[in-house]
Amino acid sequence: MKPVRRCPPLRVQGGAMLIEVLVAIVLCAFGLLGFAALQSRASTAEFEALQRSQALVLVEDMVNRVNANRVNAGVYVQSALVGAGSEQNCSGLTGAALDVCDWGNLLRGVSESSGSTAIGAMLGARGCITRAAGSTDRYVISVAWLGLVSTGATAAPCGQGTTAFSDDTRRRAVSATVCVASLRDPAVAVSTLRC
Repeated sequence: MKPVRRCPPLRVQGGAMLIEVLVAIVLCAFGLLGFAALQSRASTAEFEALQRSQALVLVEDMVNRVNANRVNAGVYVQSALVGAGSEQNCSGLTGAALDVCDWGNLLRGVSESSGSTAIGAMLGARGCITRAAGSTDRYVISVAWLGLVSTGATAAPCGQGTTAFSDDTRRRAVSATVCVASLRDPAVAVSTLRC
């Protein structure tokens, strides 16, 4: 008689490997979701930085215009926000009026367009040109715009409390001060604070 060969007993598969694979897939999915959220925040931060750099360029543009026309620096002061409304026709204007009109159009974004929409500036950009408090020869040039996310309110007063910026936590602003020097007799005392 031939000996009967017995098969080794079958092991019971408990599904441990399948559970390990499922856990790995879940962990990988959470990691990918975190990475997607990181990319979204990075895109928002990049756009905010782009808007800030555009605002700085526009502030510097007006600073240069005022510096080039120092004799008439006081004419640049505006009581209203610059850049509201539609594009203005600046032909026929000269001096400070032309500079303010051109700057307003730059704030509206008319330097670049997509179809009929002006896209060359920040979201809701507005400009302010004011005389610094207590000074006759210092001018503050500011640009305010709407940010994408809420943050702490900026201390700069440009656009504050206006309908242009209904949510003050999304209002961003950058400013520069222009000091117009004037020659004077050193023997005469200065009555107001100078630059």
